[in-house]
Amino acid sequence: MLRLFDIRRYRTLDIVIVVVAVLVLATGAFLGFTLWRQSQQVVQSTPAARAIDALIAEVRKNPNNVDIRMQLAQALSVAGRNDEAVKQYQELLKINEDFVPALSGIGFEAMKRQDWKTGETYFKQVIDLLEGNGKPTQSLETAYFYLGNAYMEQKRYEDAVGAFKAALRIRRDASDTYFLLANSYKQLELPDAQREALDNALTFDPKMPEANFEYGLLELAAGNKASAAEHFRAAADAAPGEPLPLEQLDKFGEAAPYLAKAKALVKSDRKAALEQARIAVAIEPRDVAAVIYLGKLYQGNLMRTEAAEMFRRALVLDPENAEAKAALKAVTDGS
Repeated sequence: MLRLFDIRRYRTLDIVIVVVAVLVLATGAFLGFTLWRQSQQVVQSTPAARAIDALIAEVRKNPNNVDIRMQLAQALSVAGRNDEAVKQYQELLKINEDFVPALSGIGFEAMKRQDWKTGETYFKQVIDLLEGNGKPTQSLETAYFYLGNAYMEQKRYEDAVGAFKAALRIRRDASDTYFLLANSYKQLELPDAQREALDNALTFDPKMPEANFEYGLLELAAGNKASAAEHFRAAADAAPGEPLPLEQLDKFGEAAPYLAKAKALVKSDRKAALEQARIAVAIEPRDVAAVIYLGKLYQGNLMRTEAAEMFRRALVLDPENAEAKAALKAVTDGS
C-alpha cells in the first residue's frame, strides 16, 4: 500500500473519544497521530507537562471523577506517555467496563504501537456497544474507520472493505475513508472498484494528494497520459516535498517537446493537440504562455469552463497579462 502520505490513515480522536475540556488543548494540542508523533519531544518544563501534573493531582483527589481522569488520559496520550494513558483508560474501565471513550482510547494507543490485533479487538467492542443504539453516531463511524485500518495492516483486505463501507454508510462524505477503501480494492486487484472509490474521494477532496497520485497511476496504466500527468501535478502541488509525484512527472520529460507537438497538431488533430498541451502544462505549470495556449485550445474545443480556468491561472502567475485578460473576457463576462 502507498506509504506516501500516512497521515490519511489517522484522525483526531475528538469524535471517537468523548469531547472534554482537556487543559492541554489550550496549548494547541489535539488527539491525532501527527501530534502524537511530534509530541515525543515534549519535556517536563512545557505547559502541557504542567497541565498533566495538575490533572494527576486532581485525579488523586477525585479518583472516581470520570471527566477528570479522561482528561488526564487524553493529555498523556498527546504527550506521548502512552503506557500511562492506557493505565488511565483501564482505570476508567474499572469504573464502567462499557465506557466507549476509554475503549476507543486503548484501541487508538494500540494502533499507535502498531498492535493491530489489539486495536481490532477494542474497536470491535466499541462497535458492538454502539450498534443498535438508535441513530448511528460519528463515534461508530470512526470506530469502523479504525477497524478497517487494523484489518488492512493485517492484510485482511476483504474485511477492510466491509469496515470502510460500514463507515461510509454513516458518513458518506469522508474522503479519507474512500481513499483507504480504494487501497483495499487495489490490494484485491479490483481496479474498477478502486477507481470508483478514488473518484468519490476526489469528489469530496479534489486536492487530496494521495488520491490524486493513485488516480494518476490508474490513468497511466490505462494510457490516459494527460490525465495521469495532471493528477501527478495535483499530488505534487498538494504535498510539496513528497518525491513520488515528482518522480512520475519526471518520467514525462521536458515540457517544451509536448508544447511543440501540440502546436504542430492543432490544425490536423485538435484533440491530440489538447492532450499534448495538457501534459506540457502539468510538467511546467508556471509557464504562462503554455497555460494561455492550453486555454485557447480548450476555447477552440468549446470547453469554456476549462478555458476560463486556464486564463485565470495565467493571471495568477502574471496579473497584468493583457492576452490572458482579453481571452478570459472572451469566454466569460470578464470575471
